[in-house]
Parts: sequence; C-alpha cells; structure tokens
Amino acid sequence: MSILLYKEVAMEEPEFNEEDQLTEVERMEIERLMLRVAYDNSYRVLTDKVAFEDLIEEKSDEGVSALMAYDPLKGIRKDELENIISFYVDIDESEYYLRCAELNKIMKKEFPESLN
Repeated sequence: MSILLYKEVAMEEPEFNEEDQLTEVERMEIERLMLRVAYDNSYRVLTDKVAFEDLIEEKSDEGVSALMAYDPLKGIRKDELENIISFYVDIDESEYYLRCAELNKIMKKEFPESLN
C-alpha cells in the first residue's frame, strides 16, 4: 500500500553520513511509525477532536512535523479514508474499533455511494 504523507510544518532534515545508514528493517520501522502518526493526526482532524491549525501549532511546539495522510486543504479522498480505516482494522484494540466506527460514519456522510 502506498500513501502520500502531507507535511505541513517544515523541519530540518537530519544529516547522515555513510556510517549512519539505516538498515532496511530500521527504515521500515520508521516508515510504519510515520504512517501511524499521519493516520492518528488525520483521525483527530477528521473527527473534529482538533482543528488542523491547532494540530500544526501543537506539533510545532513539540518540535515535530504535523504529518497527515491526506491534504486537509483539499479534503480527504475516498481511498485515503479507506486506507486509514484499513490500518485501524488491523489493530486489535477496542479504541481502534471505535475509531473505525467514527471513520465509517464519515465515509457514509462524505461518500454515501460507497456504502450500502
């Protein structure tokens, strides 16, 4: 699955020399963590738990980027919402079951043709 992460707060890229190269497993773990952060941020904005502008400020105060799984200025596409839901379905915890329910309500509202 491929996803485009939207980064709204520019942060400096760390400098790496050849001795600091990450292993493939380390790169995959970092990508998985970034994906989870992007999905969690997107969930919070989509469900109105935080305004996008407040999220940017919150993350900036923490010294990190506000990663998003969709472009909040354009709105979420159906496939992007489906990806977030699929990600949460694979997590076997009740909190994520509830997130899926909230996101499915958004899916039904925004993309009524997709649900029967």
